[in-house]
Order: sequence, then C-alpha cells, then structure tokens
Amino acid sequence: MAVRMERVNKPLVAAFAETLRARRRAAGLSQEELAARSDLSVRHVSYLETGDRQPSLTVLLAVSEGLEIGPAELVEDVVRAYRSELRRPESKGSR
Repeated sequence: MAVRMERVNKPLVAAFAETLRARRRAAGLSQEELAARSDLSVRHVSYLETGDRQPSLTVLLAVSEGLEIGPAELVEDVVRAYRSELRRPESKGSR
C-alpha cells in the first residue's frame, strides 16, 4: 500500500532546516559564504535554514556542492533527522 504524502511535510522541512544549519556551521561557513558557494541568495539560505522554504532538487544539489559534500550524504542526514523527529512524542500529530 502506498504511503500518502502531504504536499508540505513540516517535520521533513524542519529536518532539512536543522541539518543544513548544522552542516553549514560544522563547515565553518556563514550563511553569506554558503550562499555564494551555492549561487543562492543569502535570503534563500536563511529561508531554508528556518524551514520557510522547501528545497528543490536543483537547490539541494547546489547546497550540497556549496558544503562540499555529496547530495546523497546530505539527504541521508536529513532522513536521519526526520526519523528522529517522528519519534518525538510532540511531533506525531504534526504531519
């Protein structure tokens, strides 16, 4: 049976935001530096890190290249954070 996916999956967007912020900080980059490396605006990076925007595949690839990691590695980190978020009792009903 197929899993029904919502158009906006808030826990998944939050997991991406947390992961992106953590990866950027671990790389020692400012939002400005990541934006320049990824050919994105600083505002867009900020929106991604606050969960106000969902990344397209193009943006996912650009951000991973800006972080100098593979997109699969970034996605794996996001999935790990997402699954962890789903295990939290307060998150169960927010999908």
